[in-house]
Amino acid sequence: MKRLTILALMLTATIQAIAGEIKITANLTGFSDTAVVYLLSGQTPIAYKILVQGKVELTAEVSEAPESYMMYIVDNNQPYFTELFVADETLQITAAKEDFPYQVKVNGSKHHFAKEKLNELQMPLHKKGETLRYEITALQQTPEWQNPEVQEKYVGENGIGSKLTKELKHVEADFILNNFDNAYTWTLLPYNTTAFDKVFYKAVYDKMTAEQKQTEIGKKYLLASKSQRLTKGDSFIDITVLDKDLNAEKLSDYFAKGKDFVLVDLSSVSCPSSNQSFPITKNFADKNTDKLQVVSVLQSNDAETYKHFGKLSTDNWALVYAEDFTRTDTYVQYQENKTPTFLLFDKAGKLIDRWSGALIHQQKLEQHFGK
Repeated sequence: MKRLTILALMLTATIQAIAGEIKITANLTGFSDTAVVYLLSGQTPIAYKILVQGKVELTAEVSEAPESYMMYIVDNNQPYFTELFVADETLQITAAKEDFPYQVKVNGSKHHFAKEKLNELQMPLHKKGETLRYEITALQQTPEWQNPEVQEKYVGENGIGSKLTKELKHVEADFILNNFDNAYTWTLLPYNTTAFDKVFYKAVYDKMTAEQKQTEIGKKYLLASKSQRLTKGDSFIDITVLDKDLNAEKLSDYFAKGKDFVLVDLSSVSCPSSNQSFPITKNFADKNTDKLQVVSVLQSNDAETYKHFGKLSTDNWALVYAEDFTRTDTYVQYQENKTPTFLLFDKAGKLIDRWSGALIHQQKLEQHFGK
């Protein structure tokens, strides 16, 4: 019993050694006195208080190692947020409402400066994005927005919004390569294994130490440096999935059904464009039962979230669940990071065509299968 007590004390001392406390004093202008200020770790609130005369103090237990947290403010049902890359520090935060999310001033941190540096580099593009959002919102109130060509121009795969996103990512890529030994940079690496090309992945991998190359993220970048998006004539890459009853199966099972074509739909249950595309997909699957097999590979946080969609499966339109797909090697090999993305294969599993988004989905299916 005494030995167990000693072990318990040692464990408690270890936990205390790795735990720290963050103290935040924030001066926030432009908000009402009913605004609630949260500090989030992931999606979990670890501290919150009501803003009083533009001031709030938050205290929470955090790791001694720097991590990403979110300051999240709800004011008159409107959200405002900014990312903090901090540790167990005492911080002074100053911001007006219009400074969120990218121009919030954070003092007292040994770590957040890197996040601020990236914000500054991307700021001109963020401002362009804000202007574009206003323009799109105004257009959506007019009949002109119903024109598919107008939508494609702004939010299509090669539209203004997509090009702006690519520019932001390229700034991020340069930041990663030029600030590689910074802890914040390493938080960005898991989100960029499908965002670029072999040259970038190899450059990142080459900057890693021998020990870093043996980590999970190191191995992912090595795989990414040998992977590329499928082009016409390439074979499909098999994916381990769960069917509507959560039984294990393979994507290759659907190529064995003898149909002339297999449409692989990489979607997400939480993606509005994916959900917008589902009725279109079903319509063409129902009209082409003799020659078309559709497999919607759905990404979601858990199987429970997926179950509703799995029940929509029909004989030739399977909605399957790829558990934790974005963390798999297969996800890296496909190099597809948009949902929905559609990959049309022939019966031999060779790629015929690919497209992304809901806007041109109908048009593409009509091109291959008629109206």
